[in-house]
Amino acid sequence: MSLESDPLLYFRIEARELLEQLTQGLLALDDGEGGAEAVPELFRYAHTLKGAARVVGQVRLAEMAHAVEDALSPYRDSGNLLPADSVHEFLRLVGQMAVALDALDAPPPAPEQEASQEESAIRLAEAPSSSSEVVRVELERLDTLLEGLSEAVVQLGGLRGVVESLAHAQQGANGLIEQLTSPVASSGTAAERARWLSRVLAVAEGIRSSLGKAGRQLGGGLGQVESELGRLRDGAHTLRLVPAQTLFGPLELAARDVASSLGRQVEVRAEGGDIQIDGHVLSAVRQALLHVVRNAVDHGLENPDERRALGKSPSGTFKLEVRRRGGRVSFLCEDDGRGVDLGRVRQVALERGVATLDEVETLDDAGLLELLFRPGFSTARSITDVSGRGVGLDVVRDTVRRLKGEVSISSRPGLGTSIQLEVPLTLASLEVLGVAAGGQRLLLPLESLGGALHLPGDAVTWTGGRGSISHEGEVLSFLPLVDALDSAGAGAQRPRAWSVLVLDAGTGGRAAVGVDKLLGISRRVSRPLPSTVPALPLVAGASFDEQGVPLLLLDAAGLVRRIQSGTTGGAPQVRPLTRHRVLVVDDSVTTRMLEKSILEAAGYQVELAASGEEGLEKIKRGGHSLLIVDVEMPGMSGLDVTRHLRATPEFQSLPILMVSSLATDEDLRRSREAGVSAYIVKGEFHQHRFLETVARLAAQGAAQGRRPVS
Repeated sequence: MSLESDPLLYFRIEARELLEQLTQGLLALDDGEGGAEAVPELFRYAHTLKGAARVVGQVRLAEMAHAVEDALSPYRDSGNLLPADSVHEFLRLVGQMAVALDALDAPPPAPEQEASQEESAIRLAEAPSSSSEVVRVELERLDTLLEGLSEAVVQLGGLRGVVESLAHAQQGANGLIEQLTSPVASSGTAAERARWLSRVLAVAEGIRSSLGKAGRQLGGGLGQVESELGRLRDGAHTLRLVPAQTLFGPLELAARDVASSLGRQVEVRAEGGDIQIDGHVLSAVRQALLHVVRNAVDHGLENPDERRALGKSPSGTFKLEVRRRGGRVSFLCEDDGRGVDLGRVRQVALERGVATLDEVETLDDAGLLELLFRPGFSTARSITDVSGRGVGLDVVRDTVRRLKGEVSISSRPGLGTSIQLEVPLTLASLEVLGVAAGGQRLLLPLESLGGALHLPGDAVTWTGGRGSISHEGEVLSFLPLVDALDSAGAGAQRPRAWSVLVLDAGTGGRAAVGVDKLLGISRRVSRPLPSTVPALPLVAGASFDEQGVPLLLLDAAGLVRRIQSGTTGGAPQVRPLTRHRVLVVDDSVTTRMLEKSILEAAGYQVELAASGEEGLEKIKRGGHSLLIVDVEMPGMSGLDVTRHLRATPEFQSLPILMVSSLATDEDLRRSREAGVSAYIVKGEFHQHRFLETVARLAAQGAAQGRRPVS
């Protein structure tokens, strides 16, 4: 992102740092830390912010900073401590400046729309940022990275000797060819042929020597470069990490703001600020935690008089505890308020039609608490700027699930409520274990593995479709990975022995999964699946191997839930008795390879084409039982391909399955008119339905005279 495309880029970075410093300083004063000597520092922060805002033409922010500066000026000049009540007012002004700064990143709301404070926060949280995320980097980390980069450059420069050795070998090869094609080789005298043979051997020895030297240089040099680049990768990865401490100020500010507007008192306690978390994860979790703290203060904490009557301190407590659990981090949020009124939850569920009377009566306490995460669900009796609009905990769950995390809630009447969020520490590179299952290569996050063992088949206890094993004195649910993934190999004959992995999902518990083979540990960069790829169950992302083939990265927490449920999540699949040939046409390499992986695991022979034109060429060669094609592609679209085939007598009966993200009635109508046999919307993609449709259409294609591969 450049200044030309985003002229406020550096201002936003500086302003956020200054506001964070103002917030931390004021909170310290409010807690009785620091003293009058802190006031001049706060004054400098406000003065710097005012000047920076004026330079970039942000008049409102400059005026607000000027107001803070003016209000601090008498205390700075006199050396007196800020009164406690004025600290709260300063915090309120800083909060307003933070909202104004956030508004620079968000699209302006329509003039006719009046939004509550909560709704504005949600829009800001969900709006796409106009600039790249920025994190502060310690100079020591950057120096280490630069040293590693310099060393890698030196090592690469040393490999130039390999090029010289290979050049000598090439010259020798040319000389050897000349010698081998010399007339002496076939028509010379015995003495000439002896001399010729001696020269040939000398040239060959020279080639061997040059290649040997190049191999030694290349082997040692590449090993050193690989080591340095590995250190660089790890160093670059640490640059993305941000201490959890950066959450605490904004959360405390939000808690105090809500409490002040409701006439309540709150004390915020936070632990675990030194834990380093990926900046992208922290940014998303911050928005979720803001909803949690607002809900806690609004719905949980009582008024001071109520608390005194209950024998509690007039000031409520909100506690945030950040803990690291292997490759995941948990955020435990607790308040000491009134707890959740489950009777009120039942009443609201019935009033809003969220559940029927029979359903509500059968729900236990945990089931009722789960209703709080439903969209639009609110137990507030009136709508205010803080609550009652049904926006809050549903946003928390959606955010955590996007991060492939978990959220849980518990409550004790009169004692308070606990909400725990658990998410991965990072969304970038991670160590993974490669496994083979049902003919597929898959990846599992290494930090989710609690152990690996080799078990005989009779070590698994089966009760119906549920399996279990005993491990370290604990009985764990067990399921073959092909069953858990609803693969076509599900339900196949059990092997004589299992390679078993114990998965640890933190608060989600542990479970065991059986795989065909372990393929080794490596570090991979996890990438989210493109929007054009249908959502696949239990898949957290994808990574490319050395040949550029995408490998699916599994969601360990979701896999544990699936194993514990003991179900495959879909109808059993039938593996084709004959290998139908299927052509997949899509301009996205990731989509092509993922669909190829699913189909080949189900027993189909798959060909690929990157364009409609290439697809038509391959179809005309014959032998295909089914064509799977996308709609939108450069050049010929999927509809163009379909119309062309339907106009060709030889291919009028070829089954065509269209898989597209387009989902309107008009899209479906156009596909039917073009002659598409079936249409699957990528947003409604389910693997077992996809395979059922493929099996049905491929069988039709074979029955119409299109021979499957034997």
